[in-house]
Amino acid sequence: MIAGRLTMRAVVERDQATGADSWGNPLPADFQPLATLNCFVWSNQSREIVDGEKSAMIEDMRALFALGADIAEDDEISSVTDRQGVEIIPGRLKVEGPVQRKHTHLEAALKRIG
Repeated sequence: MIAGRLTMRAVVERDQATGADSWGNPLPADFQPLATLNCFVWSNQSREIVDGEKSAMIEDMRALFALGADIAEDDEISSVTDRQGVEIIPGRLKVEGPVQRKHTHLEAALKRIG
């Protein structure tokens, strides 16, 4: 059963901005807390890309959530903590692409926002 594996907590935020400005452009994102979900987040791979004088760190992260959890593409995770509330993964993470439904859980690809 997947419930025993979901040892972390993710504070999920969703963009609440709707409509357009007077020029017809979409409004700036307005992320508001949606829920704190049980999860398990891990890093598959981390690598550095160097292009001349610039370098960037690319990290492939994934997250498991319970079936029925309210998590969607483009949601952001503002905090990942353990059960006692101690931050495990600092910084914001964005759900990249559609959330995949597996037999026992939902799986999401994450991207670090920086």
